[in-house]
Amino acid sequence: MGLLMINKFCLEPTDENLERLKKGKGKEVYWHTADFYLFDPNLADELSIILDAYMEKLMESEEEDEDEAIHKIGLSTGRMIVKAAKKIGISSQDYRDQFNNFATVIWTPICIWRKDESGKISYSLRSNL
Repeated sequence: MGLLMINKFCLEPTDENLERLKKGKGKEVYWHTADFYLFDPNLADELSIILDAYMEKLMESEEEDEDEAIHKIGLSTGRMIVKAAKKIGISSQDYRDQFNNFATVIWTPICIWRKDESGKISYSLRSNL
């Protein structure tokens, strides 16, 4: 299924799931990313703190090269993720996947799904309709 199915914290966009979770506004059909990009709601406060720290460091960075800034900030964010994962006893990868899902849901709460003639499903993420 592509990028969405990389981690176990994503719900597969099957025909049944797409029908069950579909929303509508006027003629627009959409889905909430929170229905597909899953994270433990008990972690939301901690994930929010890490996301805020990431964004603050990104905004304060004086690095000329944006890619280099993101890399350096990613390393410090990674340390925060490892520490938080150890604290609650889950793998760093699982915590990271949930953090990435949390960020996706916060930044792009709307998901538009499409199916082509061959049945292949694709999607785009939006911050609003």
